[in-house]
Formats: sequence, structure tokens, C-alpha cells
Amino acid sequence: MINDSTPPICRILLVRPVGMSPDRWDAIVQTMMALSDQNVVLAGVVDPHPTQDILIVAEMDGIPIVSTIKDIPEGSFTHLVLEDSHPDVLSSAGPPWPRISFPVITLLSEQVSSKNYLMAVLTRYRAFAQSLTNLIPLERSLPYESLICNSLRPLLSAPAVAYCEARTRSRSVYIRTSDPEDYFHQDSSFPLTEAVRAILQTRDRYFDELDPEKTGILHLPQTGATKVIIFKLVQEAAPIIPFLMIFPPPFPADNHIPEMEFQNALELSAPVLETSHALFAHRIALKRKSEHDPLTKILNRDSMEAFLSFAFQNARSNRESLSILMMDIDHFKQVNDTYGHGVGDSVLVDVTSAIGKTLRSGDGFGRYGGEEFIVILPGLGKSRAILIGERIRNSVKRLIHPLAGKITISIGIASYPEDVARESELIPLADQMMYEAKRNGRDRVQAR
Repeated sequence: MINDSTPPICRILLVRPVGMSPDRWDAIVQTMMALSDQNVVLAGVVDPHPTQDILIVAEMDGIPIVSTIKDIPEGSFTHLVLEDSHPDVLSSAGPPWPRISFPVITLLSEQVSSKNYLMAVLTRYRAFAQSLTNLIPLERSLPYESLICNSLRPLLSAPAVAYCEARTRSRSVYIRTSDPEDYFHQDSSFPLTEAVRAILQTRDRYFDELDPEKTGILHLPQTGATKVIIFKLVQEAAPIIPFLMIFPPPFPADNHIPEMEFQNALELSAPVLETSHALFAHRIALKRKSEHDPLTKILNRDSMEAFLSFAFQNARSNRESLSILMMDIDHFKQVNDTYGHGVGDSVLVDVTSAIGKTLRSGDGFGRYGGEEFIVILPGLGKSRAILIGERIRNSVKRLIHPLAGKITISIGIASYPEDVARESELIPLADQMMYEAKRNGRDRVQAR
């Protein structure tokens, strides 16, 4: 409470309306405490059942809290704040005390709360927008999907946010990740319901509300939410449509401000999320293009050398084997000279497909240059690498190109630590073995 040599023009006594919820009442009292100045001051509060929070704040500000109007001296206030149904309160002199309608104070409190809520949203929005700058480096420990969930949930004060992908062809939804993590571990996938599909196909809105029972999730998390927000990250139709599933916090029935705050935060985040998703997808496409051979779509030479360096360091640290295969299509120059480079390109694509089908998911496979390919086999020694080489050779040999006819390939193998001790020796030795395979008649696997 503000003390000044000049008495306040208006000293109000705030009387609690019957049936008002404790949360709303506490918000009004605290707003009036905060707005007190040299002209208008909260002189006291009439509350038969004050909460502990209000008692603490009132004691700090020196504001008396009484059970009835009679418990406070008449000279300590000039106006009563009463609900409209409350009868006038007579002063000891006879006439009723000047009164202020309680809805006026309620409206004032809501305006102040709205301003405070908006500032809170803007503060959280700034943190949200700042967190999305982490999309710039692609080499990061936190996946993009987790970053979106982790950034959006605090902005919305939501119990849970899940990053989902709708697969329109199989009519299924897959939950990639969520915040809190593994919140939906019982249902990593669920059917694409007609209700969700209809929202995803709507082009004039970023998001829409949905009855939780219509999401298709068999085991709904207990968040207290009465609705689910389906938030689209893209607006165009596609076989796979990414979207967010947001569970809003429960909103009090007698206070619409938190729900307004939630809606405002959604509106603010919508264009930012769509833009960040588009930028990230573009960066991934550019990164993939820079790392892959444009014709065969496998890794290019720079990417394979980076893969080899990582695989070698891992093999040396874990005392594991590592083998590489250098391979070259036999008589490929003759194919180009006879049928042209278009047919040559077709042969390269067919050979790439045949080799790729023989490899494990963790193996490295790339185009080293021209008609040369390289395969990196983490964890495999020379004997197993020879078996993989023979499998590749036979797979390619089974190819019959419509114009080029039968295709064969020569393969050279080098292994760590059986053949070499250093990373820099692997490719030269494999290359040497490959040319030895050619000198020995082609269509063969050669190892030292």
C-alpha cells in the first residue's frame, strides 16, 4: 500500500461476491493491490475465507482482511465495491456508503490480466523463436522433431506435444517423438481417422480442434485436456504429411483469459513453425544433394571419404575390423564408345541397384569416380569381406542390359588391421587389388 502525505481520493473496501471461485477472486484482489496509487487505494478486503496466498500478500502490503464489513472502521474507506445483487450498506450517519459496481472491477482486472498474459506470451514466444535458431546447424544431438516439441510446449503451457506423420496411402499415423519424451510409448502408431484426415486436407487453416476420442489413439494420455489441436506443418497434399498433436491445458470455466492466451500463442507460432519446417526440409534436401551422386543417388567421393574416416576411428577405438571394396565395371569405356553415354548412365544405375541390394543398412556405399564404386564394411575382416565381394560380383554378373548385354565387375579388397595399420593405406591397397583383379582376367575378387 502506498503511503503519501496527501490522503487518497478513493479508498475502496473490496467485498467478495458470493460463489466466486478462489482463483478468480485472488486474481482480482492482487490486481487491485498492484493498481493502488496515491489517488485510489485498496483499503481493505472483506473475505470470510481468504486463501493462504492472499493472506501472505495482504500482510506484506499492510492491507487488512476482515470477515464482515462491520469488522473494519468506517473512517478507513470511502467506497464499497459490491456485487449488483448486494443491498446498500448504510453508514453510521444514515446514508448508504458510495458503492462501485463489482463488474467494473472485474473488467478492470481482466484487462490487466490480459495485458500480463500477453506479455507472458510474448516472452515465451521470444524464447520459442530463439530455440528454432538451432535448426541452422544440421549436426546437432537433438533431432528436429524433438526440437519442435521441446520448443512449442513451453510456449503453449501444454501438457504434451507430439510430432506425427500421417501416411495417406496406408491410412496410418506414426508418432515420431513427443514432449514429454515417450509420452505415447504405448501407441507409436494408430489409424488415420476420417476426422484427422479432414483437418489435414483443409487448406485455409493451420490448425483445428478435435475431440480426443476421434484421434484414433487407443490409449489416450491423461492430460485433462477436453480437446486436441491438430497443427499442420505443411499445407500441400503429400503421401506423408507432418503435423503436431497438441494437448491444451485445462481451462477454468469462469476465466476465459488462459484460453485466449493459448489461442494467441497458437496464432503466433503457426507461420513460424511452417517457415522453419520448410527451411529445414530445404536444408536437408541441399545437404543430401551435396553428399550424394546426382546420377546413382548413392554417396559421392567426399562423403565416402568422410564415412571411411569415421568408420576407421571407430574400428581402432573398439579394436574391430574394417574392410573396404574398390570395384570397377569391366569394359565400361567400350559401352560408352559403342552405345553412348546415355546407355552408360543406365548401366551405372543398374549396377548401383544390384550392389545396394547385397549390403547391410550400416555399410557405406558410394561412387568413387566414373565407373568406380567403393563399399565400406565396418566390423568385417578380410574373409567375410571376400564373401561380400563374391556376392556383389555374382549379383552384377546376373544383370543383362538390353543394349550393353552382360555386365561384370572387378573387385579389390583391403582390410584393417590384417592388411594395413593406417587409414591412409586402405584405399591405395584396395585400388591396387582391383587392378590386379583386372590383370588376372576381370570378373573376380582380389585380396592380398
